[in-house]
Amino acid sequence: MNPQSLAGAVRRFDLSYSLADQDAAHGKSIGIYNFATNLVRHLARAEEIRRMTVFSNPTVTRTLDLAQHIAIRDFSSPVRSKAGRILWDQWGVCRAARRAGHEWLFLPKGFSPFLRRPPVKLAAYVHDLMGEHYHRHHRGYEPRLEYEYFARCLAATLQHATVVFTNTDCTRRDVENLARHWNLPVPRVVTAGYGFDAPGLRDPAAKENRVLLFASKVPHKLTGLALRFLSHWLETRRFDGQIDCIGILSPDMERPTSPAWNWIGRVPPARSRELIRRARVVVYASEYEGFGMPPVEAVMEGTCPLYSNLPPLREVMGDAGQAFSNDSADSFVAAMDRALSTPPETIAGWSRELLARHNWPAVTRRIVDGLTAAG
Repeated sequence: MNPQSLAGAVRRFDLSYSLADQDAAHGKSIGIYNFATNLVRHLARAEEIRRMTVFSNPTVTRTLDLAQHIAIRDFSSPVRSKAGRILWDQWGVCRAARRAGHEWLFLPKGFSPFLRRPPVKLAAYVHDLMGEHYHRHHRGYEPRLEYEYFARCLAATLQHATVVFTNTDCTRRDVENLARHWNLPVPRVVTAGYGFDAPGLRDPAAKENRVLLFASKVPHKLTGLALRFLSHWLETRRFDGQIDCIGILSPDMERPTSPAWNWIGRVPPARSRELIRRARVVVYASEYEGFGMPPVEAVMEGTCPLYSNLPPLREVMGDAGQAFSNDSADSFVAAMDRALSTPPETIAGWSRELLARHNWPAVTRRIVDGLTAAG
């Protein structure tokens, strides 16, 4: 083989990919589930991956559409009970990786076993440091044992992973700083991003005079603040439309009494997209994010998002959408004025720009390149 052929040769490797602990119906994050299942479909097409085995479970396998050459092994116990999940986390995934005999084990949830070191090279995707955020700012909200368990898993990831992937540079810096805080070696961390699919054709006439609020009972989703800011906006501006609220509110949270509010509750993803599509503005209030998908999803559906001015959200959104300060109701009102006056062609331009930055082929390329460089 001549030198030119050697220079152009593709370095190929084998990969095990774990989805066995994923469950869309009972998992805490549909975003992580969607990421993991979308990424595996795109990795399966990468020419650098010679052989690939997916560790799955029956609830996930029936939703996958992978090429025939991709091996799928089903494990039911990780989603049957907490004990089954722990056994899988600490021993089962290592045993499956050893039996598969591949060079790499990829963990799209980011949590490594700590009772046993993985028998192959480990790659992990860390979406955020939510557990650490709650431990520092909302201590006691989540069970102590649950925090300690996942903190040890995350520490094992930082110790054992050959490469760690993140969704934003903000999360990458958080991971590196946490390793230093825990007196661990700083691992190789690569910002891989998050992917979205190109939006379908939209009917501008489908827009209604509606504002959509993403609500939640968890503390870092600032639902109470969003309710106060929206109530303040209603008092200062004439609005003859509807505010749709989706999600689960805390039972002790006081609801505004204005007839403009429409309390919908929890909805499936398809219904959520429909509500985003018909709204003029989507409101997303938060105190901490690793990435923050709803504002991007809103733009992809032709709707202007209004979101908390957090570094990760600004990194993800760039110039798209309207940011407001969590410390100022007047900032929220001004951002809402801008959002409601944003023309459709501006939102369409945002959509093209965001898709150029946040697409699955680009994410897959960064991950494949990161694995190749780390290998």
